[in-house]
Amino acid sequence: MPPALSSAYSPEGDLWIERSNFNGVVLSNVAFGILFGIAIRCLRGVYETYEQTKKIQWWIGLYAAWMLALATVALALQDKFNQMTFIDYRDYPGGPNAFTLDFYSLPVNVGSFSLYTIMAWFADGLVLYRFFIIYDRNRYILFLPALIWLGGVLSGIGLLVSIVHSDNSFWAETSIKLGIAFWSISLGLNIILTSLIAGRLLIARYHAKTLMGPRYGSHYLSVVSMLIESAALYSAWALAFLITFARGSPAQNLLLPALGQVQGIAPLLILMRVLHGRAWSNSTNHGYTQEHIHKTPLTSRNTIRKSHSGETVLPGPRTMGNTRSLIVLKDTQIERM
Repeated sequence: MPPALSSAYSPEGDLWIERSNFNGVVLSNVAFGILFGIAIRCLRGVYETYEQTKKIQWWIGLYAAWMLALATVALALQDKFNQMTFIDYRDYPGGPNAFTLDFYSLPVNVGSFSLYTIMAWFADGLVLYRFFIIYDRNRYILFLPALIWLGGVLSGIGLLVSIVHSDNSFWAETSIKLGIAFWSISLGLNIILTSLIAGRLLIARYHAKTLMGPRYGSHYLSVVSMLIESAALYSAWALAFLITFARGSPAQNLLLPALGQVQGIAPLLILMRVLHGRAWSNSTNHGYTQEHIHKTPLTSRNTIRKSHSGETVLPGPRTMGNTRSLIVLKDTQIERM
């Protein structure tokens, strides 16, 4: 029978903060397991697509492999710093809390933080690229979101510099301000661009139903729900962290370690669902085209046509001007979403 536990065995200090630091890293490992599974499914999906079409979706495979590599190395460095905090140097004066505060800028920890920051840039970059594709590659519309994304890159670099050179590292006043700016830009950009993409697709759905009947347009909702669900995961986690970080709550320690993994899960989740047929595919578009051709009288306003570049152009009302009200799809267009 084990001996009785007593509070006399408990160390002095704020154990809640130590528990939150430790459990935050545990959550990060759980999140990595999810990311790993999704990344493997993406890579498998690329292979299965090649088996069926003899075309390799290089950019999806490279993106998934790159995000997986960043997440793996970042987690390994993060776990190493956690080991140093709670095992290797557990007798440091002040305990694990003091060690974390004093040695947060160690290369092993800064390396992990840097890789997670790079993951955030690539995750936001994919959202920006989807926006660019959905809005007909309009460079004028892209300018402001791209400028905001660049602001996120610069604030992330500034945060890393502040962590290394500030006396209080991550909790220095400058670091806190830059951190709030960095995650606010990332969160805001994701919410705004996802909303604009969803709005564009819902407008397209409306015109599809108007032109082809109420049976059509369900796949637009499928794509919209996919985008919103994927963005909601990162948005909810990032918002909860931002609130606790700005308020100086110890709960931030539970959320920050896994934040880097969560921001990598969202884009990979979208790519996985695209590859496994839960978004608009070329076959879906082909089915819509065939039924529309057979059941709808063709006019100058509702003709579905092939352009010289091989695009399938769905019609939209003349009031939309030069901007197509429905999405222009190539054989590989959906993979770029």
